[in-house]
Amino acid sequence: MALRPSSISKLIVIGFSLAIVPLVLVIVSVTFSIAHFAEQGQVSILRAVAMSDAANRMNNAVRSMERYGLQYTVLQDQALLVLYDQSFAEYKKASTQFAAAGPSPVDRRHLERLAAHLTSARQLLPLVSLGGNRSTLESDFSLATGEAQHLQSDVNEGISTEVAKLGTRALAIKRLTIAEVLLVLPLSIAVAILFIVLITRPIRRLDQAVSGLGDGDLETPIAVQGPRDIASLGDRLEWLRNRLNALEAAKLHFLRQLSHELKTPLTAIREGAELLQEDLGHELGAEQREIVHIVRDNSLRLQRLIEDLLRFSLAEGPVGAGMVQEISLTVVVQDLLLSYKPSLRSKSLHLVTDLAEVRVPGHEDRLRTICDNLLSNAVKFSPQNATIRVHLQVQDEQAVLDVQDEGPGVAPQEREKIFDILYRGEASDAGKIEGSGLGLAIAREYVLSYGGSLELLDKETPGAWFQLRLPLTDHVAPHGVHRADPGGLRDHTVAVPAQYSDSQAR
Repeated sequence: MALRPSSISKLIVIGFSLAIVPLVLVIVSVTFSIAHFAEQGQVSILRAVAMSDAANRMNNAVRSMERYGLQYTVLQDQALLVLYDQSFAEYKKASTQFAAAGPSPVDRRHLERLAAHLTSARQLLPLVSLGGNRSTLESDFSLATGEAQHLQSDVNEGISTEVAKLGTRALAIKRLTIAEVLLVLPLSIAVAILFIVLITRPIRRLDQAVSGLGDGDLETPIAVQGPRDIASLGDRLEWLRNRLNALEAAKLHFLRQLSHELKTPLTAIREGAELLQEDLGHELGAEQREIVHIVRDNSLRLQRLIEDLLRFSLAEGPVGAGMVQEISLTVVVQDLLLSYKPSLRSKSLHLVTDLAEVRVPGHEDRLRTICDNLLSNAVKFSPQNATIRVHLQVQDEQAVLDVQDEGPGVAPQEREKIFDILYRGEASDAGKIEGSGLGLAIAREYVLSYGGSLELLDKETPGAWFQLRLPLTDHVAPHGVHRADPGGLRDHTVAVPAQYSDSQAR
């Protein structure tokens, strides 16, 4: 922990430095190698040029001395002797330049023999002009010419050797550069990737934590590892999660307490109204009976509203994973349809069902609440002699429940609001159908807690079409396998005359 950077910016600087330093070292190494190679090549070229120029001048001077010396022995012309001495001086100058260029030991021996032959020829020159032995002089000049040509040849070979050495050195530098790049580049990339992970992982964890809080996940602890400023931000998010948990618990406690406190006087009001309605103690007039009836109905409505609010607050809470069981959605729908037989009879509604055997993971009470809201809406908003269609199937590895009615439907401007809390549509107001506006909001919260969806689909004919989608368990029965139909509600149409239901969802 002591080595952990104090901020994300420092971590970025460290990562950038560690990734770029190897590349800088390679660049510096290559630069020094190329500079040394260029310097060495320059020295070699200048030396080769100097030796080649000196050898060429010595060769020309030796030839001139041989020509002027032999002519002088024949013509006895002092001008030729002067020219000979000038060529000899040029030879000495070129010889000094050649020796300063640093010739090889072999070239030094050639240079020494060349000087000896020329010295001997200069000493024989006056004697031969007076009638001495001419052949010895010619031999000295011939040997001197040979030595000069050897020097010229050695210099040319030396230049070729130096050029080959420079080529070899250049190839070695090229290979070294490629090797260093191939070695350092993956290392720099690995360091860069490592620090990218170290930088983005805590940021990604923060993003996940914020998204989890936004989705209502208050159970998963938030722990962010990384630089101190990011870790500190993670600690603040953990504090926020605990604070939200405390607020959620306080809200639920308040709602439970409030509902309990409100139910007690409401129960007393309702019971008192019922006693008055039964004319216990004295007679009531018609107007008094109407007032008592209004008090009783509104107390019941207020009690249902309180219960729905409490149920909605529970729906927003997290689902207990250990309480999830494999539930037959088919059985849940069948039982609910049986409970609605009286309502179906009272309004002469026709029921068309097609229920496949489908099992989903969930809580039986929550699944029952979801389906009950959809079915109760269809029954309550359907006019006399209408048809309600209930279709349950497996599609795309999901349980799909379609509930269609022939009621007034949902206006286009209300489609986005129909699942909002306490929203009651125009159909409810126009039809004077009582409801709290919490049913679909509760159903949607339950469905989202299971990772499913609840949508209002377009329908060509009048009425509403709600589609419920829930993820399946690992073991789902084929479409054709059905549970025994105790109430005669599967794959057929029934027309039954029934009683109006009290609870209102939409």
